[in-house]
Amino acid sequence: MTHSVYTELDISDVGVATLWLNRPEKFNALNAEFIAELSAQFKAINEKKNIRLFILRSRGKNFCAGADIEWMKSSANLSYDDNLTDAKYLADMLWDLKHIAVPTLVVTHGAAYGGAVGLIACCDMAIAIDDSKICLSEVNIGLIPATIGPYVQQAIGYKNSLYYSMTADVIDAELAEKIGLVQKVFSCEEADAAVDKFILNFLKKGPQAQQACKELFNKIYSSEFTLDLKIYTEKMIAKRRTSDEGQTRLQAFLQKNTSI
Repeated sequence: MTHSVYTELDISDVGVATLWLNRPEKFNALNAEFIAELSAQFKAINEKKNIRLFILRSRGKNFCAGADIEWMKSSANLSYDDNLTDAKYLADMLWDLKHIAVPTLVVTHGAAYGGAVGLIACCDMAIAIDDSKICLSEVNIGLIPATIGPYVQQAIGYKNSLYYSMTADVIDAELAEKIGLVQKVFSCEEADAAVDKFILNFLKKGPQAQQACKELFNKIYSSEFTLDLKIYTEKMIAKRRTSDEGQTRLQAFLQKNTSI
């Protein structure tokens, strides 16, 4: 376990990197230093070898309470240009998380407000503990979820994004699963075992194929369905079928299922 000021990083022998938000006394609220540390951690993951899965979790009662109050007080007195710089750091951090090359999973619990929703939306997969309370809370204080907006809309769609950003309604775990922000919900008692089970199952799959799935659907989401995109999907499946991993796993499957 590697400890930093606001985070702890653990990399298992099987290549699972878990980054813990570790500012529980402030409900893991974000300030400029925390954002910079997260950005550095996300970038560093891409430089590490043999990582199969990146997991984002939090210590303490809450996943992340959004922006730190003291940080918000200071930003209220900043000029437009200084606020633009602050916003860029936050947007860069989210970009760094979204562009981690390996598959990413977030496990959220307790309060996840404001920018925390961006952390959830940026990850490829999400598990919620049933005590989760998620909220796009910015309009309560006259702000908007701007830098997290593209990721939130990608996760829950246009009309859901509009509704929950304009109303600041709290989204519980069950509703978060229903609208697609998270894929699984577990109780507090079963959460750790459920995450362990998820990891064991995940590691049984083809690692190159999993990363290729991420590449494929990011490309599809960010593109219009043109002839070029159709050709891209054709090349992607041909590439996977002829790869060493694809050949090995496909032949093993076919030998067990000779009737297919």
